[in-house]
Amino acid sequence: MLKIDEVIKEVSKRTGVDEEIVNVICKHPFMVTVDVMKDETDTRDILFNELLRFKLKRRFLDDKTKPYR
Repeated sequence: MLKIDEVIKEVSKRTGVDEEIVNVICKHPFMVTVDVMKDETDTRDILFNELLRFKLKRRFLDDKTKPYR
């Protein structure tokens, strides 16, 4: 299984773009996802285009602060 750092190095090598820029671009969708999931007032679904979708369970749609049981 590939690790993100290996992917970043390979993309940087193939495209000639600095590794730091590729790193920021590759990790951006995941960092945004973390921020949205931590936001207690945001109940929108999170969609990674053509990859996957995170949906809140129905019990959390009204109140994201409810404890998980």
